[in-house]
Amino acid sequence: MSTVFKIKKAAQMKVGFVFECQDQGPDELVYTYIAKELCKHFEILQENISPLGNKHAVINDSALDVETMFANKCDYVFIMWDRMPKWKHGTGKCDDDKATLTKNLTAAGVDMTKVIMCCIDEMLESWLIADGRGVTNYFQGLNHQSPKFDDHKTKAEQASPKEKLSIYNGRYNEYKDNLGIVKGLGGDYSRAVKWNTSFGEFVDAVNRICPQAV
Repeated sequence: MSTVFKIKKAAQMKVGFVFECQDQGPDELVYTYIAKELCKHFEILQENISPLGNKHAVINDSALDVETMFANKCDYVFIMWDRMPKWKHGTGKCDDDKATLTKNLTAAGVDMTKVIMCCIDEMLESWLIADGRGVTNYFQGLNHQSPKFDDHKTKAEQASPKEKLSIYNGRYNEYKDNLGIVKGLGGDYSRAVKWNTSFGEFVDAVNRICPQAV
């Protein structure tokens, strides 16, 4: 007599996000899309997304938002910001930003074991241009004559990414184009992860906490 094993579905995990962008800005649209694509068991509700509008607010004034998300039963909260441009009193160094943020959250009594800090080097668009396939596929979908966009594998090549995108296409709008470029990767983030360590840390964190079926 054969034994039948039942596979239990993984439970939904409620996660929150704090961003430095405006409401429905490129950071929010891109990172929530990727998180849900990588982990189908993530539940990301609008009430648990806080777009604070600038880096200073993220580093210094996000504790109440994070506490609210935990009160809403979030299991984890991601705090996302770009290393550059640096905020008014910042050094432009991820480690310094993380130290200040940790100090402020700890002082507010936040459980830091449930907080995932992601400082993106140099900015979102830096890893977005690392794998040229996303840019190529997206803009060729709009204009079939767009040339191939090269890979940008090094930190130096990923500097000033918005300028590179503008030069390539003649125009670029982060609010309109970023999510389309991400979708142009077809769910394959392996090259971007390889060539931009900070983005790799975000992807690794999502995969690490994602509930698994048993």
